[in-house]
Amino acid sequence: APALFISHGGGPFPVFLEDHESYRQMLRDQTHYFDNVRAIIVLTAHWETDQPHITGSDNPEIFYDYDLEGMRSKLPKEAFQIEYKGKGNSELASSIAERLRTAGFTPVVENRAWDHGVYVPLGTMFPDGNIPIVQMSILRGDSEQDVTEKNIRLGEALEEFRDQGFAVVGSGGSCHDFSVVGAAYFDPEDKLPWPPREIQLFEDFLRNGAQTKDKGQRLKFLRGWPEAPGRHLAHVPGSVEHLMPYIAVAASAGNDSGRRLGQWDFKGTPYGVYMW
Repeated sequence: APALFISHGGGPFPVFLEDHESYRQMLRDQTHYFDNVRAIIVLTAHWETDQPHITGSDNPEIFYDYDLEGMRSKLPKEAFQIEYKGKGNSELASSIAERLRTAGFTPVVENRAWDHGVYVPLGTMFPDGNIPIVQMSILRGDSEQDVTEKNIRLGEALEEFRDQGFAVVGSGGSCHDFSVVGAAYFDPEDKLPWPPREIQLFEDFLRNGAQTKDKGQRLKFLRGWPEAPGRHLAHVPGSVEHLMPYIAVAASAGNDSGRRLGQWDFKGTPYGVYMW
């Protein structure tokens, strides 16, 4: 089964903004890769924990995790009208927890609702909710090196599920500076302060990493992301959680060669989609 990294965009906006239709179409164009998958394991950048947490409900709810003080008044009503009637898979959640325990983790199965890292991209791709989904957290770390190693280990532990017909999806952002991108969403006239070419350098770094077939070489490449060109623009130090789903999914790829399936730009911000 495939492993994909999806840049899910800015909050709920990709679901309903008219100028994001080409982004939504880019995601819909990838659905055929999931034709025969048994379920989707999705790691969301909006759930950070010290040990892996897994949503184990068969009928999970969704919640508006962007409904925060200071944000509520800025968001349009459409942000609070999104619905997604997907289904979970408690049996798969238990199997994941068992596998993670053997890999040295202390997993927690709980009933946390799905956040927008799940229902924005997967609701766009599978509006009927016909493929079961198990939501997972990404891992925190004490440093960029530590958080990278932890999420590499997490991804490696999930690799065997792909062989069993379960897709692994990382939902984050190939570029994510919320203070800058958020301002661009809230102010239609706002222009991003960075040169598109410089931010594109990091996107190209991710593409090169995806294309590295040898697992050892790819992991070495992934560990070098903090020194990659453009990274301080793409992922501000202290706020790198949107890259971690890419790290985990790339680590789940074994010796599969990956590629970039598409890229959509929002005011100079690249949203990349990658597959192994």
